[in-house]
Amino acid sequence: MDVVLTPPGIESARREGVARTASVLFGRERETADLRKRVDRALAGSGGAVLVTGEVGAGVTSLVSSALAEPARTGVPVWRGAADELGRRLPLLPFLECRTGDGRALYRSSPDLAELARTAGGAVSLAATSGLLLEAVEEQCARGPLALVIDDAQWLDDASVALWRRLARAAEDLPLLLVAGVRHRLWSRPVESLVVAARLAGDVIELGPLPSQAVLALAGHRLGAAAGESLTTLLAQAGGNPGYLLELLDVLDRQGGLRRSGAAVELAEGGAVPAFTELAELRLAELSPGAAMAVREAALLGRRARMADLAAVTGQSTTELVGAVREAVSAGLLAESEDGLTFRHPMLWRGIRESVPDVLRWSMHVDTARRLAESGAEPVRVAEQLEQAGPVLDGWAVGWVRRHASVLVEQAPELAVPVLRAAAGDGQLDDRAKVLQAALARAMLRARRYDQALELARNIVASTADPVLTAEVAWDLARSLHLVGGHTEAGRLCEEQLTRDGVPPALRARLAACLVYSLMVLGEPVEHRLAAAEATADALVRASGDPWASGGLMLCRAVAARAAGDDERALALLSQADDVLSGPEDGRPELRAVVLSELADLLGESDERVQSDAAQARANASAARSRTHNSQWTAVAGFALHLRNGAWDLAGGELAELCRPDEPQPMLSAHCAYAVQQAVCAPPEGASAQLRLAQQVAGARAVGRSATLLRAAEAIAAERAGDSARALRALEGELTAERAPGAAYRLVWCPRAVRYALDCDHLELAERFVGFARESATAQPLPHRVWVLAWCEALVAADDARLCAVAEYFRSAGRRTQLAWVLEDLAALRAATGQTASARMTLAEALQLYRDLGALAEARRAEQRLRAAGVEAVPRRRTGRGRAAAGWEALTPTELTVAHLAGRGLSNPQIAERLGISARTVQTHVSGILGKLGATSRVAIAQALVRREESPTGG
Repeated sequence: MDVVLTPPGIESARREGVARTASVLFGRERETADLRKRVDRALAGSGGAVLVTGEVGAGVTSLVSSALAEPARTGVPVWRGAADELGRRLPLLPFLECRTGDGRALYRSSPDLAELARTAGGAVSLAATSGLLLEAVEEQCARGPLALVIDDAQWLDDASVALWRRLARAAEDLPLLLVAGVRHRLWSRPVESLVVAARLAGDVIELGPLPSQAVLALAGHRLGAAAGESLTTLLAQAGGNPGYLLELLDVLDRQGGLRRSGAAVELAEGGAVPAFTELAELRLAELSPGAAMAVREAALLGRRARMADLAAVTGQSTTELVGAVREAVSAGLLAESEDGLTFRHPMLWRGIRESVPDVLRWSMHVDTARRLAESGAEPVRVAEQLEQAGPVLDGWAVGWVRRHASVLVEQAPELAVPVLRAAAGDGQLDDRAKVLQAALARAMLRARRYDQALELARNIVASTADPVLTAEVAWDLARSLHLVGGHTEAGRLCEEQLTRDGVPPALRARLAACLVYSLMVLGEPVEHRLAAAEATADALVRASGDPWASGGLMLCRAVAARAAGDDERALALLSQADDVLSGPEDGRPELRAVVLSELADLLGESDERVQSDAAQARANASAARSRTHNSQWTAVAGFALHLRNGAWDLAGGELAELCRPDEPQPMLSAHCAYAVQQAVCAPPEGASAQLRLAQQVAGARAVGRSATLLRAAEAIAAERAGDSARALRALEGELTAERAPGAAYRLVWCPRAVRYALDCDHLELAERFVGFARESATAQPLPHRVWVLAWCEALVAADDARLCAVAEYFRSAGRRTQLAWVLEDLAALRAATGQTASARMTLAEALQLYRDLGALAEARRAEQRLRAAGVEAVPRRRTGRGRAAAGWEALTPTELTVAHLAGRGLSNPQIAERLGISARTVQTHVSGILGKLGATSRVAIAQALVRREESPTGG
C-alpha cells in the first residue's frame, strides 16, 4: 500500500545529523582523502596550497570543513576568511577580516596592522599590509601548524591574489595549509591565472557532479529510506549537485510530493513540476529584478541561448545585458558556453519554463519567434521557438514555416518534423497544405522516421500534380529506400519520375544517378539497360551541372570500376567526386562522406594505411558537418576499415546507434555489419539476437556487401555452435570465381572458408576457395590479396613456414584482426603436427590480441578450438575472465585513446574528429572511462593519467 508522506512523516524517518552541511560526504571519498593528506603533510611541517573548486552547491565548504574538523578538535588553529563581489573594491579584505581561532578578525591582532587596514589605499600601504599579514601567518606557524581557509576565492582582488602566491611559496617550508574554495564563475584574470597554475601543479581538487551511486546514497541518508524508481529518475535532473539535490528533497517533502511504497520512497504523482518551479523561484528571488527577467527570457530560448538572441527578445543590447548575465552566472544559474549561455541544471530551466501556464507560454514562444525573425536570426533559431509553441500555429507562424520549409528540411530535419506537423494542421489538403506535407515527408525521411515517412512520401508522389514538388519528395524517398535495402522500389520510382515533364534539370539528373545506383546494386542482368541508364544520367549531369548528381554518378562508376578490378580508375573517380561535392547544400556532405569512406576502403585495401585513416577521418568530419548529423553515412562504409585495423569496439559503438531493435525501417547494411561485430565481440545471446534481427531485416533483399556480411555472421555463429558444415554452407555461395575481381569484402572471409572445408574433409571445395583467392590476386595483384592467397594455400598444404610469413606480413601491415586469425590457424597447425609447446605460445599471442581488440567471442571460440586439439593457452598475467572490471586494465584500446585525448583537454567534438567517430560515441566512451576509473569529471581523468604516467609500473 502506498502512503503519501507528510513533512513530519519524512522528518521522523531522517537520521540524526543529516543537515545540508552534514559531515557525511557521499561520493567525495577520494577528494576528502586528498585534502586530508595535505593536512597531514602540513601537520608534519611541510605545507602547501590547494584550491577546491566546484559549482554552487557542489559541497566545497562542506568538504573543507570535514577535512579540517579533526585537526581543529585537536587544537590546530583554523583561520577562515571569505571574499565577496563588493569586497573586491577593498584590497586584502578577505585576509584582514579572516577569523582567527579566538573568533577575532586577523587585523585586530596587531595595532600596526589595524592602522594600515584603516588607511589602506596606496601602493606603499598595500605592500606594508601584505608584509604584516605574511608576518602574522609566519608567527602563528612558529607556534605550530595552521590552516588558513579563504572561501569564495573567485572574488579575490588582485592584491589578495598576490598575497596568496607569497603565502603559497612560504608554505612549502612551514606547517601551513592554505585552502581556497573557488566556485565556478566568470573569474577575473588574476584568479584565472591562479587556478591555471594550481592545475598545472596538481593543486586543484575538483568537485564535479556526484556519480549516480552517491546520489542515491545521499538521498537515502536524507530520507531514511531508499529512493524508488520514479524518485531516482527525478533526482538525476539535479545534475549530481548535492546542494540542489537536498533542496529538491526538502521542497518535495514540504509540498507532500513524496510517498512511501513498501521500503522505498517514490515521487507522488504530479510532484515534480511544482518542486522544480519552487526551486527555480527560490533561485530567481536571489537575483535583482533585471537579472531575474533576463533569466526568464533566456529560459524561453532553450537550455542554451545565444547572447544575440537574448538581446533580440529582451530589446536590450548585449552590452546592457552583461551585468544581468554576470549576476546569473555568479549565482550558479547560468554558465558560459562556446556559443552563448547554458542553464547549469535542467531542473532549474524546467522550473522557470513551466512556471508559466501552457497557453501563455505557447504565445510567448510565438512572440519570441517573431522577434528573432525580425532581428534576422537564422531560420533554425526561429523554428526552435515554434517547436515549443503548442500543437497548432497561428497565421503568422504558418506563413513563416511555409516560406522557410525547404531550408528547415535541409538544415534541421529533426526539428522541422514537429514544426511542419504543427503548421500543416488537420485541415484540407489544398496546394499550400500539400507544400507543408511534402516538406514534412522529406524531413521525416531525413530524420529516419520511416514508419510514417515512407507511406506519406508515397502518397504525395502518387497524388500530387506539381512535378517539382513530386520530384523533390521522390529524390529523398529514393535515397531513403537505398538505405533500408529497397533498391527495386527506388529504381522504379526514379524511372517513373524521369518520364514526367516539368522536372527541374538538377532533380532529373539526381534521379537518373539514383537509378544507375539501383540497377548496379541489384546486379542488373540486362547489360544494355544499365549502360543506357548510365548514358542518360551522364547527359543529364552534363546539362544540369548539378554537384550531387555528378558526384553520385562518379561514385557509381567508381564502385563499378572496383568490381571490375580497375582500382586506378576507381581512385581517380572518387577523387573527382570528392572535389565536386564540396559545399554544405543539397545533401552533398552526406554523399561526400560515402565517397570518402569508399576511398578509405580502397586505400586500405592497398595497405595505404595512413592515407586510408585520413580519408575515413575526413568522411566522418563531412558526415558531422551535414545538417542531419547522421552517422549512417559512414558507419557501414567505415566498418571495413575498423575490421582491418582491429577497432571492433569503435565499429560496435557506431553501428549500435543505427541498429536499435525499435527502428521501424532498419538500415539493412548496418544490421548485417553489426551482426558480424557482435559475432566477434559479444556473448552468445547478444550475438544470436543481433543475427536473428539482421536476418529478419534482410529477408530476401540482402545483396552485395550486405549479403556477404550476413553470411559471414551466420558462419561464425555456426562454428561457435560446433557445426562446421553449416558454417561452410553459409560462405560457399559468396566465394565463386565470377565474383573474384574487386571482391575485397568477400576475400577477407576466404581463409576461414578454406578452414571450414578442410574441417569437413571437402578438399575439392577448399581448392575452389583457393582458386577464388587466386583469381582475386590475379585481377588485382595487391600485397594484401597476394598474402591472403598465400594463407589459403598454406592451410591446404599445412605449411608452417608459409603461415609464419603470412603472419609477419599482417603484423607489418597493421591488419590486426587478420593477424589474430592467422596466428590462431598457425597454433592449430602446430597442435596437429605435435608441436604442443609452440602451439601453446602461438595461441597465447592470438588470444591476447583478440582480447586487446575487444574480440572476446573470437577469443573464446579459439580457446575451445585449440582445447579440442589438446592445447591450453599459457596462463595470462591478468587474473579473472576477460578484462578487469575496473581501473586502467578495464579500458578497451579505444577507451584508452579517448582517455588520453580527454586528459589533454580535447572536447568531445575534437576527439570525434581526431578518431573519425561521432561525438555521441565519444560521450559513450567517456562515460565508460569515468565508471571504470571511478572518476567524476574529465579533470579527474587528467589527474589519473598524470598519476599513471608517474607510477613506475604505469598502473
